[in-house]
Amino acid sequence: MDISVIPIFENLSKEQVVKIQEKAIQRTYPKKSFLFEEGQPTDGVYFILSGHIKIVKLHKDGREKTLAILKTGNILGEMTLFQNEFRTATAVALEKSTVIAIKKSDFLILLYDIPQLSIELISILSQRLADTNRQIQDLMFLNARSKVINNLIQMTKIYGKKQKDATEISLKLTHEELSNLVGITRENVTKTLNELQDLKIIEIVQKQIRILDLNKLKKEIL
Repeated sequence: MDISVIPIFENLSKEQVVKIQEKAIQRTYPKKSFLFEEGQPTDGVYFILSGHIKIVKLHKDGREKTLAILKTGNILGEMTLFQNEFRTATAVALEKSTVIAIKKSDFLILLYDIPQLSIELISILSQRLADTNRQIQDLMFLNARSKVINNLIQMTKIYGKKQKDATEISLKLTHEELSNLVGITRENVTKTLNELQDLKIIEIVQKQIRILDLNKLKKEIL
């Protein structure tokens, strides 16, 4: 089990990493399978070794709101470690994904024994709070078209892979999945993506979004 791809462990000593590995269990989840569901007791934290995991809120009427999409190196399940005994959201594998899981009791002891690990976790929680604040501002001040564009810009920062003539977003999402992430209708997502393709700002090939001109994309936000 190689946990070197996980940033929260990068600044720890070899001895500390070994101590963490002794408490970690590797698990693989098929596409569309659940890591945990909202309302379940918090059993621990997960670190993604490969794949993508989406965090969602499911409504009683079947509607879904995607809160975040996490990638290799990200932690999930940490939000309920200290304040809540039950999961506040559901985690679903977007593709075949491999994680390491650490029991809640073991991870809390590790945080106590390894101060640097606690500092790294605080940094992650602070970034999550900043991301949440940005999302709230987007919901308040941006129209539907600008929400899609801003989300593409954020995805470029996180999932972008530079190529010769474009930046490719490595994460493949359907229009429905993108609408759940942005918080608008699928029709508005499709309309905006088509407009951006007509303007030669992006192109989409087999669900893969390629940003052809990032500067022009940024200027499209109203």
